[in-house]
Amino acid sequence: MTDPKPRKETDVEAAWTRVWRTLLIRGIILVLVVAALGMGIGWLVSGTTGLVGGAVGGGLAAVFIIITLAIMYAGRNMGLTAIAGFLSIGFLFKAFIFMIVIWRIKDATWLDGTVAFFTIVAAVIGSSLVEAITVVKGRVPYVDPEAR
Repeated sequence: MTDPKPRKETDVEAAWTRVWRTLLIRGIILVLVVAALGMGIGWLVSGTTGLVGGAVGGGLAAVFIIITLAIMYAGRNMGLTAIAGFLSIGFLFKAFIFMIVIWRIKDATWLDGTVAFFTIVAAVIGSSLVEAITVVKGRVPYVDPEAR
């Protein structure tokens, strides 16, 4: 039979929820800032093609944050070592995506490659910083005395 009372969230689960929510908020801010600055500066520098290049960089920032959020959500009930391993795999996956995107847009005429490149680099560095700062400042206990 099912238990009529819902299970109370443990302290560790609550801490991971706070870390995940903080990463979500910071990620949304990062994506908006990278997209707005990339598109704005791109439009000022080279018009519509620069605007599109900035949008590509902002979109890639969103993809990077979504990958990290998915990894952290999937690993919220695992140990810290497992989550660190999955985040490392996610970093390699993001590097692969970065290389593929750069390779595919290097000769594109519909965007300014320089604006796109610098916006993508800002997205990579910004998402790495947001992830690192959020995980380091997230206070998640190693031991959960309430776990069964």
